[in-house]
Amino acid sequence: MADKALKENTSKLVRAKASFLRISPRKMRLLTSLVKGMRVDRAMAQLQHENAKAAPMLARLIKSAVANAKNNFSLDPEKLFIKDLACNMGPSMTRYSPRARGSAFVIRKQTSHVNIVLEEKTGKVSKSAGARVSFFKKKTEITEDKEKVIQTTREAPKAEGKKSQIVKDEQQMKQSKIQQKRRLFNRKSG
Repeated sequence: MADKALKENTSKLVRAKASFLRISPRKMRLLTSLVKGMRVDRAMAQLQHENAKAAPMLARLIKSAVANAKNNFSLDPEKLFIKDLACNMGPSMTRYSPRARGSAFVIRKQTSHVNIVLEEKTGKVSKSAGARVSFFKKKTEITEDKEKVIQTTREAPKAEGKKSQIVKDEQQMKQSKIQQKRRLFNRKSG
């Protein structure tokens, strides 16, 4: 059992860190939790489409870690995934905003330290990845079944009684919209 643990630990871990980033750790952790455990290329694609101040900072850190892996350890960037991604609090910068009667209000501008650990995935696809694939297959089968049900319901012949009922429902919807408008615009404003 100890030999097995040693074999698992022999894989090369690539580390990189970004210190004193001018963003609060709380905002950075939203993105770090999003990309943790992803493959590097998928994480970069995810960050590219993320509209947050922290996204380019985190993308730059991942690029740095990939460059470390490629140049220092001769690892294949295609096989890398994010093993660990931690965001810690850095020192807070204090700024002051003037207030009434000559006083000042303290503004704390927080900084972050982000540490990333990359690892190369080798061998077979993990069980969790296989489970994800089968989950998606099941989902597509379910959607195909739903589409078949929807098509059969559309093709069903409509009775004349249903047609008049649909017309009544549409009229009721129009009446309710008109009543809502009356309630909105006939309020007394004080």
